[in-house]
Amino acid sequence: MTVKRAIGDTRKQQSLLWLGWAVVPALVIVCYLPALTFGFVWDDEQMLFGRADYHDPSRWLQVVRQPLDFSPNYFRPLALSTLLVQIWLWRDNPMPFHLLNVLLHGLNTVLVMALAWRLLRSEWGTVLAGLLYGLHPALTESVAFIASRYDLAVTTFLLLALMLSTSAWRWRSVGVALCFLLAALCKEMAIVLPLLLPAWQFALSHRAHPDLNRRARLRQMAQAEWPTYLALIVAGLLYLGLRYASLGYLHQSPSAESRIDPGSPIQHLLLIGRTFTTLIGLVFFPFFSISPAHHTTLPIPLNDWVAWVQLTSMLSAIVVLVWLTRRVPMVGWLFVAGAMSLLPVLNIRPLEMAKGIYTAERFLTFPLVLFVLGVAAAWRERSSKWQAGRVANREGRIGSLLLLMSLCLWLVMAVVVILQNLPNWKENRTLWEWMTRASPRSPIGYSNLADTYNKLGRYEDALKAAERAIQIAPYSGMGWVNKGVALLKLGHPQEAEAHFRKATELEPENVIGWNNLAIMLSDRGEFIEAERIVRQHVLGRTPRFMGHQALGILYLKQGRPDLAEPELERALQALPFPQGSLPTQLLQEARRPNLWLAAAERMIQRGDLATAARLCQRAEQLGADRIALAYVRGKLLIAQGRPKEAERLARELIDYGLNDPRLYAVLRAAAQSLPTKR
Repeated sequence: MTVKRAIGDTRKQQSLLWLGWAVVPALVIVCYLPALTFGFVWDDEQMLFGRADYHDPSRWLQVVRQPLDFSPNYFRPLALSTLLVQIWLWRDNPMPFHLLNVLLHGLNTVLVMALAWRLLRSEWGTVLAGLLYGLHPALTESVAFIASRYDLAVTTFLLLALMLSTSAWRWRSVGVALCFLLAALCKEMAIVLPLLLPAWQFALSHRAHPDLNRRARLRQMAQAEWPTYLALIVAGLLYLGLRYASLGYLHQSPSAESRIDPGSPIQHLLLIGRTFTTLIGLVFFPFFSISPAHHTTLPIPLNDWVAWVQLTSMLSAIVVLVWLTRRVPMVGWLFVAGAMSLLPVLNIRPLEMAKGIYTAERFLTFPLVLFVLGVAAAWRERSSKWQAGRVANREGRIGSLLLLMSLCLWLVMAVVVILQNLPNWKENRTLWEWMTRASPRSPIGYSNLADTYNKLGRYEDALKAAERAIQIAPYSGMGWVNKGVALLKLGHPQEAEAHFRKATELEPENVIGWNNLAIMLSDRGEFIEAERIVRQHVLGRTPRFMGHQALGILYLKQGRPDLAEPELERALQALPFPQGSLPTQLLQEARRPNLWLAAAERMIQRGDLATAARLCQRAEQLGADRIALAYVRGKLLIAQGRPKEAERLARELIDYGLNDPRLYAVLRAAAQSLPTKR
């Protein structure tokens, strides 16, 4: 009977495991299926609409060897390539982009379960790890935000690296190093692998050899793992070589506007403590703090008592981690590995983020794996004691039951939070309205909401949102820009210009502020100053079409279609979807033949006859009216001292039956210009 019961239990456990492999990823994917109906939001739009070269497959190699627009230090050719292929195939259809994000998250969940099984050999522990990771609310941003593809992709390759590190494959060191290289080509955060690998291997060692002392364990690990570390060094050097060959540098100091200001050393320490406790809080209790942006006053004031509590909590957490490595070694070392994986995003080196934002939930996409495995390992330790009868008393059973109920409640709440927050990523309006509620002290939500309202034609609402952004953060340049746009649309041009000027004073790199100011100056006829601003502050910067578009507008207002046309053509070349765009409309205006003839007449009056001749020739190419063209060309010929040719040109059209007063005007002017006979 005992043998039959054991066989039956084994079959049940195998059925549970196979059911878990099927149900958990399916449940995760179903939970995120609504994202397939979402559009492009936030940085997605810059990725898709900001770069025309992203839409040209023939320029792939050139594109992936450049940094992303968001920072000169973002070199992510592999993850970027997944986005580029989708852009080539589906252009501006967001559904395939969201689908791949959801599938990648499902794949990562499967890899987490595989790691849990390798590590724990527990069916329930494996299922629990998959559920905790796949349904964790902090990963909603990573799945719903297409631009988080970099985080999903780097997580996939790091998980594969950890999987290979647990295998008995002969070439596993090479496999781990190759996955590390591919992860680094997805996102710079891959650097965490060499940092956390010793802690990960300590956890594995305690699982395989629980009775080894520390010295013997270190000796055993060194003998077994030195090829892996050697291969990682080679892979790291290869990555640095690829990075330098592509960018021409390894690292470039970002502008002050794009870098977090940590303040004094003590304030910097407070920032690290706040970042750590925020991320750890999101790991274990994410139900009331999910937000698209985590904002704080920077540098953190020294009298911020919450920051001191957070710093104390971080130091206490380090003590707890040390205690766990001694008390429950496998669990402790997994948590240590999780903490190590957070090092690149703890603002030890200040991150490149928008003003006031100090961390983001997508940074947890990989570190969460190790914390989840630690929780699953703790669950296995508890359940093993229970099954072994060491917790056979009533209190122990009640405690285990309460733990199980707590985990179930946690998972139910997690699903509720995901379903509640996921729709906020549907479009920019819902995203920024959510940010104003979730992070009311951040100007970014209000500023971007004002921009969205301006684009929707809701100028009164835009004005209110922009005013709120300025009230929260008077230094917010985009708050002033968006308020200026709303004021301009509401019929207050002078106030709008003042706001654009204020934005450029606060943020000298604010391209949109400079662009709008230049257009305002051109409306007043200050073309020289407007062109200087465009060439100095807008041209050649992101968004790349804007400088050429602005020059095209300036030249059209000056009646110079010959100068406007090439600039507008360059603007169109920088746009991935030029159909119906403003440069397209302006180019149609610039190619009106009458505009070129009018410009030619002005050039004749100024004595610039060579330019007038080119303008007439282009007007003819554009299909100018024969009489209008003959009239201007006649005046040009007369100005060139060729009145007989002007007379002949007018006579040919009159003889053809075109009796227009302008032709006779050319004849009279030609006659007056002919030498008087004696």
